[in-house]
Amino acid sequence: MKEFSIAGITLGNRYIQAPLAGFTDYSMRKMASDKGASLVYSEMESSEALVYNSKATIKDVQDTILDKKTEPNTKLALQIFGGKEEVVLKSIPLFEKYGQYDFLDFNCGCPVPKVLRQHAGSYWLNRPDELIHLLKEMVKISSKPVILKIRIGFSSIMDMVPLAKRIEETGVQAIAIHGRTKAEGFSGPVHYEVIKDIKDHLTIPVIANGDITEKNFTDILKLTGADALMIGQRAIGYPKVFEDMIRIEQGLKPLDTTLSKQVTDLKEHLNLIFSSKDEKQAADIMKGISVRYLKGFDNMRALRMDLVHSNSLTDYLKVLSNVHGEQ
Repeated sequence: MKEFSIAGITLGNRYIQAPLAGFTDYSMRKMASDKGASLVYSEMESSEALVYNSKATIKDVQDTILDKKTEPNTKLALQIFGGKEEVVLKSIPLFEKYGQYDFLDFNCGCPVPKVLRQHAGSYWLNRPDELIHLLKEMVKISSKPVILKIRIGFSSIMDMVPLAKRIEETGVQAIAIHGRTKAEGFSGPVHYEVIKDIKDHLTIPVIANGDITEKNFTDILKLTGADALMIGQRAIGYPKVFEDMIRIEQGLKPLDTTLSKQVTDLKEHLNLIFSSKDEKQAADIMKGISVRYLKGFDNMRALRMDLVHSNSLTDYLKVLSNVHGEQ
């Protein structure tokens, strides 16, 4: 199994769970860790919310203590975002106060309008000089290695190599690149050739991101030359993707994905999230995730509808108790 390292910290393989707003809470991180992901990311946490003492943000950050307690061998990146330098810098000691993590990740890739309105996320691509200044200060303040997630342009593909080299010079220890622009969002082709161009000019690790699955990951590794791969959408409802990739790299055939096994994983996910969040919040989050565990199986429409209308752990487990067969 090929390893890689960031800032001298060794990761056991090259398969990473991407940060996904509304998804990658403790329960999903734990599922990914159990299936073999070497590095998992928190959801994107707001620097401004933490500075203003948001209880929800504090709770999210405190949940990272569970990661380090239950998955001590899996590394964790805490991803933060913000559009004001002074607020981002002020938040770093607070993140360190409330959380436990291995890397501090700064988001420069989110294309969501409510984030862009704060001049955060991928909006930083419009003000590279300010970004470089901020990153230098973040590296000085953070006791953890600073890493970065970014896109390949805002309205159109940029010449990313000069900016990536400047980012490296700030002391940032790794860069994850989603191979689409802000304007392209999450659809259309991923420009893996741009990731390769960046990789060819940097010495720090480059992590490729964008439409990566167990079916194409070996090709993407060859296309990009990336040090590691970041898996996002495919891991929602299918944490087994990490196990599949590891087995394929080892020259083994992935274990069969059966309905029974998917339901077993879903039940584990449900127990984790209901034990770490209040009932309503957990139930609402799992409405969108639970149905993804059943993707690809026949005759699941009625079952999916029942899951979407579940409002408690008891509801979910009652629905799943009616599932039979290996399919």
